[in-house]
Amino acid sequence: MTFENDDSRITASVMKDLAIPPRPAVVLLLQEELAREEPNIAKIKKTIGGDVALAAAVLRTVNSAAFGLSRKISSVPQAIDIVGLRNVSNIAVAMALRQQLSKGGASLERFWDTAEKVARICAYLSKQLRGIEPDAAYTYGLFHNCGIAVLMHRFPNYRDALFKANQAGNQRFTSIEEQMVGTNHAIVGYFLARSWSLNPAMCRAILLHHELDVFSGEAVNDGACLDFVGIGHFGEHIHHHMVRSSEDIEWEKFSAPVLAHFGLDNEFLIDLFDRAEEEVSDS
Repeated sequence: MTFENDDSRITASVMKDLAIPPRPAVVLLLQEELAREEPNIAKIKKTIGGDVALAAAVLRTVNSAAFGLSRKISSVPQAIDIVGLRNVSNIAVAMALRQQLSKGGASLERFWDTAEKVARICAYLSKQLRGIEPDAAYTYGLFHNCGIAVLMHRFPNYRDALFKANQAGNQRFTSIEEQMVGTNHAIVGYFLARSWSLNPAMCRAILLHHELDVFSGEAVNDGACLDFVGIGHFGEHIHHHMVRSSEDIEWEKFSAPVLAHFGLDNEFLIDLFDRAEEEVSDS
């Protein structure tokens, strides 16, 4: 699958019946300020701090073990001063998107619980691997499957599609979704991420993360995209290992290229399991 072309599966037509949440004012302001040569830090601190739920989510995230801070942060201004403007802003955007996708419709608590744990594992992994900052790894881990939340709202039978896709050892995960609902969560997530002006490499990774040839196809020279794809599969596999005893079919498809991409072996992976579980067990 190509990145951004006129492929019949990647057109606005697949989105016509889906409700893509618009960026709220807080996200627009954050992104506008970050685009300036000299962002108004005081304005950003006030904007995030003025949204109680968003401020609480930011503080909970930066204080998690995955970010490895030596002391607890008690306010948004303090968080920005210590971990940086872009880190806090990226986390705030991620949390705002979660809030938007959680409004109404089917219950998504289990989905978001899993997504947050995977995000925190990814943030931890980013300190052990090369190429991705913790805030970006967290955001990607939280939202690489965000299309699932949209499709759950739209299609009553989508949970059945997910179940079958998770059991498909000899097919591309997204092909099962396409057979049952006419599109897939990677495409929907890609459009959603683009509409929210997320990192372009992150958007491409969301689109391609279930493509079986992603590490050998046209993305082979897009290191940032492949870093996101790899850390997402890595994080999901560690989470799967922590909470399930069943075979991780998606990891079986991607383990070899992911480990090769990061220059790792299975021994290193096994060593990470216990450490990652300990790092993310504080909430």
